[in-house]
Amino acid sequence: MDTHPIHFHLYEVQLLNRVGWDGIIRKPDANELGWKDTVRISPLEDTIVALRPIIPHVPFDLPNSIRLLDPSMHEGMYIANTTQQEALGLPIFAFNPDGEPIDIINHYINFGWEYVWHCHILSHEEMDMMRSQVVGVAPKAPGPVSYTQTGSGNNRRNVLTWDDRSTNETAFVIERSTSATGPWSYLATVGWPINPANPGFANGPGTGLRTYTDRIGNTKTVYYYQVYAVNVVGDVWDYSNPAFNEIPLGGGFPRLVLDSQGGSTSSVATPGDLTASAVKKSGKLATVTLNWVQHSDNETGFLIQRADDAGFNLNVVNATVGADVTTFKQSVARGKTFYYRVLAFNDTFQSGWSLAAFVTTP
Repeated sequence: MDTHPIHFHLYEVQLLNRVGWDGIIRKPDANELGWKDTVRISPLEDTIVALRPIIPHVPFDLPNSIRLLDPSMHEGMYIANTTQQEALGLPIFAFNPDGEPIDIINHYINFGWEYVWHCHILSHEEMDMMRSQVVGVAPKAPGPVSYTQTGSGNNRRNVLTWDDRSTNETAFVIERSTSATGPWSYLATVGWPINPANPGFANGPGTGLRTYTDRIGNTKTVYYYQVYAVNVVGDVWDYSNPAFNEIPLGGGFPRLVLDSQGGSTSSVATPGDLTASAVKKSGKLATVTLNWVQHSDNETGFLIQRADDAGFNLNVVNATVGADVTTFKQSVARGKTFYYRVLAFNDTFQSGWSLAAFVTTP
């Protein structure tokens, strides 16, 4: 029955209109026009607002909010034991966005800049009439890269050094070229766990010098390097379980990747035009050859899945290949029909499945 003054942190808010449950559109009052931080929300109507995030002007760099999914529970405890629920014939309530059932174990997540919107009536606010919101912010660019060469022969290596100027990166990407102007090729990703209990967490985000050793071996090639910072916001837990759901390897929930070069992505493009052919091999085996078209430029590999049925439920077998690989060969039994599909993935995302292809071996 109450009208609630809802206060939005980190955003300026503009009231557009209200749509009553009787279907009538109500325009804002004169004193509600313009950008606000608090809006009156009344019962029996939907309040439509526009939001724009405002980065706070503070004399320091803001870190990410890294915390347990449920701070009231210990790490590693079940938040939802869906496998057990199903085994007992009980209803299940935990699913990923695609509707696949999942077990949820309490773990640490990078929530980026985590703020809230809430009711500004104090008694309502103190009774948790609020909701968290997550904003992904790109990390500051690191300082210039320099390196010194050490060792000789096969033990020759370049020791890179750069200045970490951000407190909210989750990794650095290192690229190398034989020219000062590129093109640049991927060399390595230097990251760290977000779990504060992990000993490696101490090497996480924060200002100071960073190093990486590139073992170049017995070569006199002169290399150039560039480094950029990456912030992966979201739940990176692997919820795939072939015995329980159809979530691809490494999949689960959407994530947002932002980098200090201005890049932002939340997807990997799906491969296409999958074809399958088969030829006889020695004995009772045949060789199946798959080919597909790569549509992504940010994958680190491809997942190939084989099954005995078009629904990919019977005798499912997985295999992986590296980035930029668009063909795959496999020895299988003769005189059978197999179904194949392919998806692209990287350290953060996975694409959708390609259209399936099937082949009958001779």
